[in-house]
Amino acid sequence: MSLTIAGRPIAHFASLPELTRLALGFIDGGREWVGWASTSTTDRFDVPDDTQLVAQVQAGLHISPFALLPALGLMVSPVKLMTLGLIDLGVLRDAEDGADTTLADTQVQRVLAAHRLLTQADLQATQAWLHELQVDTAPVFQAIDFRDRLALHELMSDPLLAGSKPIDNEAAAFAVAQARTPVEFADYFRMYVLASTTLPPDSSPAQRGARATLSMDTLLPLFFGDLDCPQVAPLAAPADVAAAVSLWQAGGQQVGFSRLSEGPALLMRHTFYESQTGVAARQMVKAYVQKAQQLISQVRPTRGRMGQDGLTCTFQLHSPSGDERAVLQLSADGTISLRDYGLQRKQTDLPIDPNPAPAATAPQSLVSDELEIT
Repeated sequence: MSLTIAGRPIAHFASLPELTRLALGFIDGGREWVGWASTSTTDRFDVPDDTQLVAQVQAGLHISPFALLPALGLMVSPVKLMTLGLIDLGVLRDAEDGADTTLADTQVQRVLAAHRLLTQADLQATQAWLHELQVDTAPVFQAIDFRDRLALHELMSDPLLAGSKPIDNEAAAFAVAQARTPVEFADYFRMYVLASTTLPPDSSPAQRGARATLSMDTLLPLFFGDLDCPQVAPLAAPADVAAAVSLWQAGGQQVGFSRLSEGPALLMRHTFYESQTGVAARQMVKAYVQKAQQLISQVRPTRGRMGQDGLTCTFQLHSPSGDERAVLQLSADGTISLRDYGLQRKQTDLPIDPNPAPAATAPQSLVSDELEIT
């Protein structure tokens, strides 16, 4: 045979497992390609597993990781689709085939929410939001890709911003002035909102801007040494990710952040940082990063959540006590970075404040919220 998977000959499309057939059915030309490849007399195709087959067929036919489900307005990697399971994948197939009932629509919405899949409508909402903030024409947004839209959608949906609407335009203007990518825009937007929570409610825009600028100028240089990350092959198995992280830390290195602005935004979110400078700021950064590294060294990543692009994956790590949570992210190029670290649940104080203050003085938004990562 001309097509083999892990050494197993594939005689025809029906020889494939049902889940693989379903995923290939979402690729325009996928079923036909398998039929051609399995009978070709001039070409031979050997793939290590069904996931790689689906990924390579999608990329080979369309030069994109995304399959298009036009009826749902959904672009999603068929590799991600394979993680949905037969039942949920069948729901999407039926919807694409024309099922149009209230029950079918309810089931589709359940599947999309359960697997954190964003449709065209979800992603387009970010553009309307940027327009509302009067920054949609800013140069930083001139070439937005899926990753950028995802970051903006996460920002829009962030519970941290539930009470920030009165200053959202200020935060957007600040973020546009500082960011060089849409993903950084989300970081600086959060920095502005978080800096503002440390001021009295009657503070002025000038005071809020000055506080955000001070925080940014203080923290960014303190994270220069926290950007190195271990690396593995793209879409590595959890065991390979765990091994790479262990080896990295055994060599005295820390799992860093994917970009400079990410660390300060997370520190401001999860600690009692109130624009401290000098030694106090350095101590807070050191304590925050060290606590994150301790959790990473204690808990191995065992199960990941694949992103909609089928190329990225996140691993949630929970401390034995359940109080702390870290998130590692495996990027499309195999880089493993620290995506988040903080408390898993509400607490009266945080374990990473080198000079603890009474809990009542901490802004509640820094203590109680939990960011969902996809």
